[in-house]
Amino acid sequence: MAATIAHLLLWIEQPLLIPAVAALVLAGLIPGLLLVEAIFARSPQPPTLAERSLYAIASGYGVMVMVMLLVSYLPGGVNRWQTLLAFDLALALLLSIVWWQKRSHHPQINQIEGQRIRANLPNPYHPQSILFVGLIVLLLVGGFFRLSNLGYAEFQGDEARAALRAAAVIQGYEDVLLIHKKGPAEILLPTVVYSLTGHLTEATARLPFALAGLAALFAVWLLGWRMVGALAGWAAAFLLAFDGYLIGFSHIVQYQSLILLTSALVVQIAHQVYREPVWPVHELTLLAFLLATGLLAHYEAAAAAVPAGFLLVAVLVQGRVKWPALLRAAVPGLATGAIMLGAFYLPFVLHPNFAATYTYLVDRRVGGEGSFPYNNLYDFFIRTTTYNSSYYALAMIGLLVAALLWAYWRGLPRRWAQVAGSAILLVLALTFWQDEWLRAGETDLIFVPFTLALIAVWFLPRLRSEERVIWLWLGAPLLLAFFLISKPRSHVYIFFTPWALLAGTVIAAIWFLFRQRVGARTAFIVGGAATAAATFVFGFYIYWFFVYNQVEVLRTWYQNRPAGYWAPYEEPDDKALFGFPLANGWKVVGALYDQGVIHGSFETNEKEAWVPAWYTRGQLRCGRTADWYFQIHNLEPFNDGDRLKMEHFLRSGFEKWGKVEINGADRMIIYHRTGARLDFPTQQPNDGLRTFPLDEYRLSFDLLARPAMTLTYPAVARPIGNPLHANLGNQIWLEGYDIRHPKPLRAGDTIHLTLYWRAQEPIAANYKVFNQSYYGEGTMVAQRDGYPVCETRETWRWDPGELITDEYELPVKEEAPDGLYPLYTGMYIEETLERLPVLDENGNVVGNQIHLTDIRIGEE
Repeated sequence: MAATIAHLLLWIEQPLLIPAVAALVLAGLIPGLLLVEAIFARSPQPPTLAERSLYAIASGYGVMVMVMLLVSYLPGGVNRWQTLLAFDLALALLLSIVWWQKRSHHPQINQIEGQRIRANLPNPYHPQSILFVGLIVLLLVGGFFRLSNLGYAEFQGDEARAALRAAAVIQGYEDVLLIHKKGPAEILLPTVVYSLTGHLTEATARLPFALAGLAALFAVWLLGWRMVGALAGWAAAFLLAFDGYLIGFSHIVQYQSLILLTSALVVQIAHQVYREPVWPVHELTLLAFLLATGLLAHYEAAAAAVPAGFLLVAVLVQGRVKWPALLRAAVPGLATGAIMLGAFYLPFVLHPNFAATYTYLVDRRVGGEGSFPYNNLYDFFIRTTTYNSSYYALAMIGLLVAALLWAYWRGLPRRWAQVAGSAILLVLALTFWQDEWLRAGETDLIFVPFTLALIAVWFLPRLRSEERVIWLWLGAPLLLAFFLISKPRSHVYIFFTPWALLAGTVIAAIWFLFRQRVGARTAFIVGGAATAAATFVFGFYIYWFFVYNQVEVLRTWYQNRPAGYWAPYEEPDDKALFGFPLANGWKVVGALYDQGVIHGSFETNEKEAWVPAWYTRGQLRCGRTADWYFQIHNLEPFNDGDRLKMEHFLRSGFEKWGKVEINGADRMIIYHRTGARLDFPTQQPNDGLRTFPLDEYRLSFDLLARPAMTLTYPAVARPIGNPLHANLGNQIWLEGYDIRHPKPLRAGDTIHLTLYWRAQEPIAANYKVFNQSYYGEGTMVAQRDGYPVCETRETWRWDPGELITDEYELPVKEEAPDGLYPLYTGMYIEETLERLPVLDENGNVVGNQIHLTDIRIGEE
């Protein structure tokens, strides 16, 4: 019945959110429910309702990713009926498996005589009414901050890349997933919605990730309940409900929320096996499926394998299960994970672009500027106090320190616990005072006390296995992010779940102690008051920065920072800011292009290529030929160099033409090339300009945001029409070219030339490209020189292995006589005019330019 209703709702045109929800129900929720039922149909210990619900939600994401991945491998483009048929077949297959298992069900004989262990958990007073109140609070608070105003902000940075590549999957670019530098989930999930509904908006693209972020809170509660008690688990989830990183991730088309959900459930399932290792083939199969789903989102999902692996090894070490029996139970799960991961990562690793991916990850993310080991403590604190109020950040740090001191107090002799605790407090005080206080020459040694403190707690005696595994889960990725990776930035979220669980154990311990002294009734009243106070203090900051959008607070921080919130910085961090409200009016530009009001190439002060490519629907962005310029404002402030560069460009003949109005304020300024030479074009008044209110163009743009659009580099790697593989100086390959022009070609016409480059190694120099067609001693008939990708992708920025698509427009000179002329290309250093040599297969120099083809001007 639900599937039938979802099929019908897919065909509703407006509002666009309804068919998007139907698509997620049909492709994700229902298959997830059936998959969990199929896995546990014969289990001697089926999951509880809470477990089954969360397993189904998370499994639904895995089904969507895998089915859409297989559909994307079909030759040609992806039609709506193909996607619908694929998910209907998946439903039919799962229904058949469930029916067959129910029909042939018989009592399962335990093949592992595992010893169950009794959970040594607190026995809190938690009547059903209290648990229900906790559930409602978590649902309301978590849902409000994650689902409110999903469609206000325009796509930011990598979000637009995911949307563009979703369109590319539908159009049939077969290697678009393989040039992505991480797992395909963040592309495939919006592709499901895009393909089944025919439209993709900011709200519909973000919805799967927002729902995953909300479900992750309940997964953390369930995990905490099983490992450290119901109250501690709820407190952990409640704290994460206000975490700005996690809220931001729920507001963007990126993978993090999916990893938070799957990781919590992977550890929960491993813990279930640890407690009751009775023929865990069903649990281990689901564990592998969810872990593989996380890894199909990003490599950092592997962090969940640390605590899960520890718990499974503990079962063997404690002798409660023999390893051959556990290995037999794990075979279906191992096969499931291998098939899922192999389906994507084998072609991913074998693709030529993997060299570029490897360089990016190793040299730019893991390695980079600064001396190893790194010290990211200051960067972490400043960014965290941008995403969160300083009060929240300090409270979380304080609770973690309290959990560490409490662990030492229980695991060490009194004197040693006091010494260790004093040392930790001293180190923290010094680090807050000066984060680089512990240096030896050029080497920062701050990692030493942090590492020792965590290693000590890992090996403390008298610590429950559950608590030990949480410390391991926290410590390994924390040390990696703070000291072993050059630029962790927002990737620090991978240790937030165990951090919250440890904070929750402290809160629960304090509450139980308080209840013993004052009684349950007073304790519940005080606890409720504390919950309300935390909701107000933490929630008001989050509301102001992430939900409220009449004023974009972070962008206008100096004018609109919330009163009463102390900040440890003069201005917010300006890097890796995602999920905050930001709209510049790009939808107006897309609608104006569609209406023909504006046409021609453009330039903008938006640094990344993704956002303009999505909203202009693939119009050419090229400063060399631009007729339009779009001035926007980002969360990352533009420096004086950026402003001078923009002003210098606009002096080449641009003046103000129009403006986009958002919430009654001028936002995007549109410039048009008129030939006017103004000294300061940006200082022209805005009065009298054409005004385009964003609200009048939102729906019209959303309706035209269909998969059929022009896709260009870097969103896709287009097929090469004329392959070459020419070697320039053992540094760069010219892999080929495409060429198009009017036929017959006349003087004054334009030749459109696309070159495809690939770096063989890291390049230090900044080479300029020449494209020339001439005769005699160098009489030019057509010429265009320029730096690659319209001056935006200098050769020193190329990653080895990445295919660079480089477009040029060569005007044929008016005086060019009819005839057949060779077309050459190559590279040179502009300052010295020294050209890169062209080499043959044996490495011998054969020239300094590459003959592409011959062009004919005039009739044959």
